[in-house]
Amino acid sequence: MMEVDKRDGQFLHRAIRQWQQDQLITDVQAEALQKSYSVRSNDWQTITLYIFIAAISCALMAFGSLVLDEKWIEVLRKKFSLTDGVIAFLFAGLTAFLCYQGWRRNRHQPAFSFNRELFWLLPVLSTGVTVVYLGKSMDYLGGNYGVFWLLATAVYATVALTLHSRLLWMATLICLIPAYVKLTYYLTGDGPYFLGMNLPCRMALLAAVIIGAGWLMKRSAIFLPAKEITWGGGWLLFLLSGWLISIFGNCGTWEEWQALRQVHLLWWVVVFSVQCILTLLLGIRTKDDLLRDLGVIFLLLDLYTRYFEYLWDRTNKGLFFSILAVSFWWLGKRLEKYISKRKGTPG
Repeated sequence: MMEVDKRDGQFLHRAIRQWQQDQLITDVQAEALQKSYSVRSNDWQTITLYIFIAAISCALMAFGSLVLDEKWIEVLRKKFSLTDGVIAFLFAGLTAFLCYQGWRRNRHQPAFSFNRELFWLLPVLSTGVTVVYLGKSMDYLGGNYGVFWLLATAVYATVALTLHSRLLWMATLICLIPAYVKLTYYLTGDGPYFLGMNLPCRMALLAAVIIGAGWLMKRSAIFLPAKEITWGGGWLLFLLSGWLISIFGNCGTWEEWQALRQVHLLWWVVVFSVQCILTLLLGIRTKDDLLRDLGVIFLLLDLYTRYFEYLWDRTNKGLFFSILAVSFWWLGKRLEKYISKRKGTPG
């Protein structure tokens, strides 16, 4: 009997049902085809993923304890009279060695593996140390930290696309955010506005650029997971920025936001609600499960946020959540019927 994963199993089920409805095969043949394959369980793969997530978390905490406090590096510096530039050079050499080892691993075993992907955490961390000490050796160009964040982003991106690493590409996008934030603050002299935008509005602009980059990457021959991560990461940042804007508007300081009446933010609330609905509809129309799920999650977050902002002290809590429960039950039922209709299965 052929084993397939869950997605392929659903596709085969729909195809056989359609052939049966179109009378291309008999009921007996359809039943025989349905029994000719089995859906492979992904439980062990899921458990493996959780184990590696735990390993990454522990590795980051170990890195923080050993490197970020700089104690052992300072001991080596004093013992061997090392300068910041020399330390940066040594860690750059370590990064190159680790990337070479990763390249050898991928060449001998090109199939994806959590074990091999976890290895890329080492060059991610060593690159970070390299850039930090390079910045120290240059006094961060007078406090322009964003340039060095941008340098780390460029290194991560180059290595990720060259050696096909998902983890390094995620590091690229994560590193791009503080690089952008630090550069905008440096250009404004740590002012609250950049081109008339506060921080959440600036993040929405960056997210739009990342989404555009993801759209272009989908039409190129770039490493496939990099396209998916860029597309998903851009939309996540876009919706998260929209949520923050719906709370703070375009206020540049905490004092300004505190003095602003809540009713003046209603326009931003409406914009964010429309943003969530359009994302949901776009996900359904293009059959993009990620966009669909993000639209639903942030729409729920929007509703709960508005409740705590406007209605927490004015309504009965039990009544409010009862209405929400019935509303989401009705919405789920409608979506379930729609999906069942598309799949050709009874609702």
